[in-house]
Amino acid sequence: MITPAIFNEKDIEYIDYNKFTLPELIGTGGFGDVFKYELKELNVAVVLKCLRFDTAPNEEIIKLIDDFIKECKLLLSVSEDPNIIKFYGVTKDSNGHYNMVLQYANEGTLQQYLKTNFQQLRWVDKLEVADGIARGLSSLHARDIIHRDLHSRNILIHRRKPKIADFGASKQINKETIISDSDFIGVLEYTDPQCIIGGEAKRNKKSDIYSFGIIL
Repeated sequence: MITPAIFNEKDIEYIDYNKFTLPELIGTGGFGDVFKYELKELNVAVVLKCLRFDTAPNEEIIKLIDDFIKECKLLLSVSEDPNIIKFYGVTKDSNGHYNMVLQYANEGTLQQYLKTNFQQLRWVDKLEVADGIARGLSSLHARDIIHRDLHSRNILIHRRKPKIADFGASKQINKETIISDSDFIGVLEYTDPQCIIGGEAKRNKKSDIYSFGIIL
């Protein structure tokens, strides 16, 4: 069911699973498991973000697949930006699960990076991280994409450079209303209070900028 929907998108590359080294589990989340691999032909470290719906109720499977495809398409449109995590394509693992193939960030999340290195960082280092996040966010907004879940665990650090990641909640905004409506998502502490007034969760570019301000 998922195969035609993904591979009719001619620009999304399928990568044979045999081209990866043995996996190393590095994280789990609501979307699925995350494994680190080496992509042998490119000699680069990557992570595989696994779509698992074998335990999901039937009524949720279609939505999970649809969200997976949407995130792949969105990543494809922005991943050449140096401040956004790179998307290589999709693969199907030995268990029959589909995975996004993403750049591996060698210094973890921004939260982890600051916890480990904050005392050693110079002001110029901190400003470069802030500037990189701002540039990545500006690139998204120039394409009318709002992230909707920006916080210190969704910014990854690779070789001391920030990469905006985790686009599962991201959305192309309605150009007429410049607002995206949804149920509440994200981390409350990073959420613009204007988004939750009146019991409705409304996100726009300004709410992303608010989240960026909290990160700073």
